[in-house]
Amino acid sequence: MARKIKFHPTDKHQPESGFSFSDVLGGVPDEVRKEMERQGIHSFKDMIEFMVSLGIDPLKMMAFAAKNKTLPEDFDPRDIMLDDDFDEDEEDDDFKSEEEEYDEEYMLGMKLPEVRFIGKPKQEFLVRVKLNDAPVKIWRELVVPSNITLEMLAYVLIKAMGWRHEHLYQFVGKQGVFYLNSRQMKEENEGIFGFLSRKQNKDSEKHSLEMLLQPNGKRLKFEYDFGDSWMHDLWVKQARDYAEGEEPAIRLLKGHGNCPPEDCGGVWGYAELLELRTKKRKTADDKERLEWYDITDDFNPDDCDLEWLQGDVDDLWERIKE
Repeated sequence: MARKIKFHPTDKHQPESGFSFSDVLGGVPDEVRKEMERQGIHSFKDMIEFMVSLGIDPLKMMAFAAKNKTLPEDFDPRDIMLDDDFDEDEEDDDFKSEEEEYDEEYMLGMKLPEVRFIGKPKQEFLVRVKLNDAPVKIWRELVVPSNITLEMLAYVLIKAMGWRHEHLYQFVGKQGVFYLNSRQMKEENEGIFGFLSRKQNKDSEKHSLEMLLQPNGKRLKFEYDFGDSWMHDLWVKQARDYAEGEEPAIRLLKGHGNCPPEDCGGVWGYAELLELRTKKRKTADDKERLEWYDITDDFNPDDCDLEWLQGDVDDLWERIKE
C-alpha cells in the first residue's frame, strides 16, 4: 500500500504564474519544509546542491517524482542515487575565465548592464515601487528616464529598496511574460528545471520602461530573490517632458519602511521576525535568530533611512553616467 503524502495548505508564496521554488515548499509536509529551512535551502540551486551532497541524482529524483505521486512500498533509494562514477567538478576561483568572472560580478551588481537606455530619453517618469504583502508598508518613489532598460531599472530598484543585490531578479508582465537578463535566460532554458517552466522569456536589456508602462494605472511586477520571492509592484504615477537642455537624472525622492533582511523567508518570515521581536519572554534561540538578522530592540520596521538610500542611488547614477 502506497503512503499518502500530506500536502501543505494554501501557499501564500504562490506566484501569479510560472513555477517557482515556493511551489515546492507548498507541496511538502510541514516537517520536510522545516528541515529544508534548517538546512538553509531557499532556492532550487540550494536544493540541487543539497541533493548532490547526499548522493541523490537530481534528474533521477525529478523523473521518479513525476512518475510516482506516492511513495511505493518497494521503493529502493538506489534508484535515485548518483552513479558510482559521478565526479563533481570543483570550481577553482583562481582559474575562472574572464567571461565567468564578468558573469559573477554582473549578477552581483558589481558591473553594470551594457545596455542601459534605449534611444533618447523622451520623458521623466515618476515611479513608485512597493513590496507586496509585507507586514508593514514598504515603498519608494523615484524619478527615472522613460527610456531606461528593465535590466538597468532592476539595479535602481534594488538600490532604492535597500537590497544587497545578492540574488537573481526578474520582471513579470501580463500573461506570464518574464523579462530576464541574457545570462538568466540561458540558465532558464538549459537548467534541469527548464522543462517545468511555463515562462515566456524576453530579454530585459531589449525592453525599456516606456515600452511596458505609461501613467495609466497599469503595473509591472518585480521579483527579487526567487527563494524568498520578494514581489514588488511597480507603476508610473506621472510623466513630464524634459525641458530644453535639461539633463536626465535618476533620483530617489521619498519612501517608507525598512528593507527586510535578506534570506529571512520572504514577507512571511519577516512577519515572524517582527512578531518575535515584540515577544516578552524570548528564548536563547529567539535572541540568536533576531541577532542573526540584525533585528535589534530599537529596530523600527516603519523607519526608512532615506538619506542613506539616496546616497546609494546617487552613486549608482554617477556610475551610469561614467
